[in-house]
Amino acid sequence: MKIFDSVIVGGGPAGLTAAIYLARYNRSCNIVDIGHGRSTSHEINENYMGFPKGIHSTKLRELGLEQAQRYGAQYCQDKITSIKKKQDIFYLEGGTGRYKGRTVILATGVTDLWPIFENYQDYIGRSLFWCITCDGHKTIGKKVMIVGDTDDAACTALQFLNFTNDIVFVTNQEKRRHRLRNSWKEKLKKFNITLIEGKIKKVHGREGKFHFVEINHGTRVDLDYMFNQQGATPNSELAKELGVAVNENGYIRTDHEQKTNIPGVYAAGDVTRLHSHQIVLASAEGATAGESANYDLYLPHQKWD
Repeated sequence: MKIFDSVIVGGGPAGLTAAIYLARYNRSCNIVDIGHGRSTSHEINENYMGFPKGIHSTKLRELGLEQAQRYGAQYCQDKITSIKKKQDIFYLEGGTGRYKGRTVILATGVTDLWPIFENYQDYIGRSLFWCITCDGHKTIGKKVMIVGDTDDAACTALQFLNFTNDIVFVTNQEKRRHRLRNSWKEKLKKFNITLIEGKIKKVHGREGKFHFVEINHGTRVDLDYMFNQQGATPNSELAKELGVAVNENGYIRTDHEQKTNIPGVYAAGDVTRLHSHQIVLASAEGATAGESANYDLYLPHQKWD
């Protein structure tokens, strides 16, 4: 079995950028990607420099993979289920294959905690979003629903006032179960943001575009866009299995070179929580991880004293 200089787990912007950098250092690398994630949604990325009309998430992935493969990076679709280190080699087990690497870059992303309703996947990236930075601009003058039950979610709702005054905040929890403090309820009320303490019962729409939403106690809400503020879970199980340090929320801890506490293991992208979950910053972290892995692979006479 071939031993790669680096095995990159995850094929989103962070993982692909790491692969491009490593491959251009003439390092052998293999991208092992599960095949789905935030970068495979219907999202049009409109704040990534160089694409004035925006670029579809999947198109950006395709271009990134093409670029990495141009320089020799390999790619396979598989789900890594286990990583172990023996001496100086990492052994990765997948559902369909096994892989060896001298270094590992974890770019495994997060799993969003979406509000669940019929065919909700069809709305993601079309009218259901998670990021005010990425997609807030498109809501100018539109009807917006924020879904969440925390103070952070309420704060995001108030930030949407920069774009629209037609905002509804839905806890998607029963009144006695949500976590929203009274002080934030008062802030929402003060700035005329409608607060609905109830659960989404049914969504009416077509081709990924919302028409209206029914709440469980009978309220009907017309809307153009829904923004999910229910949070996300970092995909850091593999990291924890290796002994990689994570923070209190499960996000991988790295230093400024994207190194973890385990020699030879690096992390980049949304799974690190070191940035605001932006593609440009995930790419930057991927580049840094690739450079760091490359330097650590140099022989002693190739390094600064």
